[in-house]
Amino acid sequence: MGERGETKTGGRAATTANIDGDYALAVGTGSRVPPDGWQWHLLTSLARLETGHTPSRKRPEYWDGDIPWIGIRDATGNHGRTIHDTEQHVTQAGIDNSSARLLPQNTVCLSRTASVGYVVVMGRPMATSQDFVNWVCDPAALDYRFLKYVLLAEKRAYDRFSHGTTHQTIYFPEVKAFYICVPDRDRQADIADVLCSLDDKIELNRRMNRTLEAMAASIFKAWFVDFEPVRAKAAGAAAFPGMPQPVFDALPATFTDSELGPIPEGWEVGVLGDNCEINRHSVRKGEVEGEIEYIDIASVTVGQLDSVTRYDFADAPSRARRRIRHGDTLWSCVRPNRCSYLFIHNPPRHRLASTGFAVLSPGRFGPAFLYNLVTRPEFVDYLVANADGSAYPAVRADHFAAAPVIVPDTAVVEAFDRAVMPLRDLIAASDAQATTLAETRDTLLPKLLSGELSVYGRADLVESYG
Repeated sequence: MGERGETKTGGRAATTANIDGDYALAVGTGSRVPPDGWQWHLLTSLARLETGHTPSRKRPEYWDGDIPWIGIRDATGNHGRTIHDTEQHVTQAGIDNSSARLLPQNTVCLSRTASVGYVVVMGRPMATSQDFVNWVCDPAALDYRFLKYVLLAEKRAYDRFSHGTTHQTIYFPEVKAFYICVPDRDRQADIADVLCSLDDKIELNRRMNRTLEAMAASIFKAWFVDFEPVRAKAAGAAAFPGMPQPVFDALPATFTDSELGPIPEGWEVGVLGDNCEINRHSVRKGEVEGEIEYIDIASVTVGQLDSVTRYDFADAPSRARRRIRHGDTLWSCVRPNRCSYLFIHNPPRHRLASTGFAVLSPGRFGPAFLYNLVTRPEFVDYLVANADGSAYPAVRADHFAAAPVIVPDTAVVEAFDRAVMPLRDLIAASDAQATTLAETRDTLLPKLLSGELSVYGRADLVESYG
């Protein structure tokens, strides 16, 4: 039977209800007629169903080991992706003394409670919390990639599969009754290959952007944290790599003490609010007409915009009040993604952000300098330490305004922006391409899973939709 086997979750038996999904998943056999050559199967007949557990937090010997442990934040931050590491790790003792289980590479995980519907694939053996249901696919019967795409496509159906008033949950009687509509194993692989080719390109863009972000952060650290050009000049150097010669020539060669430690002679310590504008452009009802693009807190992760929602402004959420411009930095101040941020690059004319963001606009500090300054780990730590509230700590605009910062000579700030803004242009172009690729994937996904499109003899399929 390969990777199939007896379900390892225990608990109540499968429900006898029948609830249709949208494409290729149902609770019970459902009523959707399968495409030619496809069949409905009980999912647990093609894959072993597993769940997870949280080892006792009171036992430190169960934690900080070398076994990745998938929690909700890992899933929300990596939806649809294969993950190779996690925020938290457990020890073998934590596995042995709890109901957590070490599951193999390529296990497909679906969050079933707290935040329902997030899907990840294990890139190596891992365990999960009890917030997930997990499937170890029989490779001879079910391509794990095909299962991943089915679970991604059915995101709207999870509301129908879930119960609960405060927190929606997909309970095990429903999970055990999942049926999946599949073609033969070869056709599953063909469909997965097409969709994976798009996701692989998106992931390549992400990796390139991480490299470009790291380059920008490295230049900032060298110039404005470690003061390498000034130290090089003090040591007798006649130039510094990457810094324009006139800017280097004008640098001081000595340091002076300050409340933030030694800084280059002639530079100052100030506060952020005197060097940029904060929440400069607020919008009221009636000031904008027609369609807007709205960025909510949940749409932003660290350095990445995951989605925008289009509204007619008259129907937009009441929190759609922060107008954003080119070169602004968005900084999320409240949950669910507090301490996430984003650089804004040439937004549409009517793109608004939630009032849950602080919008930092260039002033004396240019856009690239400002972004790299406020996303430094030390700055993030400062804001976290000053957040207000016990249950839901939040960062206020005045926390940003009062933040102590080093204020370099203007020529050095301008030189940094000239060096780094081309990197930001490349990041924006890569993001735009990734958005197009994701839209192509999301267009193809339901058509492929419903049998409307066939991949046989269609090597041009991605190109025709891209």
